[in-house]
Amino acid sequence: MKVKGKVIKAVGGFFYVAHDHKVTEAKARKKLSYNNREIMVGDNVELSFDKYGKASVESLLPRRNFLTRPSVANVDIAVITIASLPAPDFVLVDKITLNCYIQNIRLVLAVNKSDINGKDFFEKICREYSDAVYEIISLSAEQDIGTDALKECIKGSTSVFCGQSAVGKTSLLNRLAEEAQKTGGLSAKSGRGKHTTRHSGIFDIGDDTYIVDTPGFSLLDIDIPSSELRLYYSDMVALQDKCKYHTCTHTTEPQCGVKAAVESGVFSRGRYQRYLAIYNELKEAEKNKF
Repeated sequence: MKVKGKVIKAVGGFFYVAHDHKVTEAKARKKLSYNNREIMVGDNVELSFDKYGKASVESLLPRRNFLTRPSVANVDIAVITIASLPAPDFVLVDKITLNCYIQNIRLVLAVNKSDINGKDFFEKICREYSDAVYEIISLSAEQDIGTDALKECIKGSTSVFCGQSAVGKTSLLNRLAEEAQKTGGLSAKSGRGKHTTRHSGIFDIGDDTYIVDTPGFSLLDIDIPSSELRLYYSDMVALQDKCKYHTCTHTTEPQCGVKAAVESGVFSRGRYQRYLAIYNELKEAEKNKF
């Protein structure tokens, strides 16, 4: 008998695979890898069982993507949490957005602390990112407002959560994982804020929905040519046909549709200025390679 499942934990050569509403411990029959990488948390695998019911990882199924920090495969959604306090680091948001496009990961903006943010703050976020992300959700983890909408948004997916300190990520994750807590799947005192996780792991919160629980994040490391940066801004691509040059980088070229949109207020000036900062970072990195 063979079944398909997802690796939710890997420790000491043992893999813990979620399937059919349960978790099975298994070892690999042989060394398995995909694109020269061995089995990772998040991998979809095929299990086989011997006549005694002992499970083995028989095969490793193809990956959609993988991250190195945290070490996890097949991420569907990145949820970046922001709030009015502390003041948002929009460069961080933009870099994560870029890497989500590169890794084929949908980005959701969870605007936490809706009880103190104010309407103007949420409207500003919508103006900046409505054309750049999959969904923007206003919520309050402390008051349990809007968390059902976020749970529905990530339903059936594997998600990683990121954002600045003190924006309420831990409270939000604990809200989402309440059902898992009731079954012992996730402790409200897991110590995420103290970065105590020693092994990459995924928590199953039901409905084929998984949340990655591990410190560190690799979605800030951008490794693309500066000339291609524009291609990862969907709102800029929509304006490309207004540029004089097909390969316009929207920096120094004349008759640029993006720069014209910035001047007319159609395109966010702040978002454009952050684009220039990231572009210059990439240009500088290219110079230092030689």
